[in-house]
Amino acid sequence: MNTLYLGDCLYVLRENIPDESVDLIYIDPPFNSKRDYNIFFDDKEIQSQRIAFEDTWTLKNIQDSLVELHTMKTEYLYYLLLTYQKVAPHAFPYLTMMSLRLVELHRVLKPTGSFYLHCDPTMSHYLKTVCDIIFSKENYRTEITWMRTSAHSDAKSFANVSDIILFYSKSDEFTFETQYQPYSEDYIEKYYKHREENGKVFLDRDLTAGGLSGGGYEYVWKGVKRIWRCPEETMEKYEREKRLYYTNKGTPRLKQYLDDMPGVPLTSIWIDIRQSILKHKNVSAIQHKSQKHS
Repeated sequence: MNTLYLGDCLYVLRENIPDESVDLIYIDPPFNSKRDYNIFFDDKEIQSQRIAFEDTWTLKNIQDSLVELHTMKTEYLYYLLLTYQKVAPHAFPYLTMMSLRLVELHRVLKPTGSFYLHCDPTMSHYLKTVCDIIFSKENYRTEITWMRTSAHSDAKSFANVSDIILFYSKSDEFTFETQYQPYSEDYIEKYYKHREENGKVFLDRDLTAGGLSGGGYEYVWKGVKRIWRCPEETMEKYEREKRLYYTNKGTPRLKQYLDDMPGVPLTSIWIDIRQSILKHKNVSAIQHKSQKHS
């Protein structure tokens, strides 16, 4: 509990994390960018930098991983990687490195747990096929698109402003709580048109059931005969709670207060998470990528 490990996550997982003990896993691994990320030291007397993390993967530095995958009970995964060695050699070393670690991450995840893999569009489609084998395609939940920046210029293509987050579970029994984001000002202005003396804002919902599938309840309410969506005792309850709004024709409608609504359910498109702007770009890179393999 409350322990921070520094090092290659493969060995940290094997040496410190027991089977099915983790509720939630989020990883922001290397993206196979073929770049070296430097950390910059700057003071009044010394200006220097050193390589903090190399995001370059070759056949030489993944041979042991490939041999190990071949000896594990990962037959389909091994043959998938061999296929990528032929059809996508630029991705093969990286995918081999990632596969071995994804197998360990799957091992430590609880049956009720969730797994999120953050990557960019250059590798996400390859990683999805790997995760489909390790977690099984039935446990694939969704692909989240995160708009990570608001301005970018690509001379010969559409501006690339997004990253991908793959969401998997380990079983159908995973824990998930719907998240909400606030309604937009335009939405509130369009639909929540009524305001009470106490300042509470509400919209009015139809209580009639004419044409509603399944029928309704027919009775007279304050001189208005309709087929209603709720029984008369429920209408009386709304009246006591002062939750009925009457039109010019005397037809009751249900007040829905803005304060009582949780907001809009979060979708698979994320546009409201801003990246921190750090002083040095090279510091930002190492902060974003963290420690190698972590």
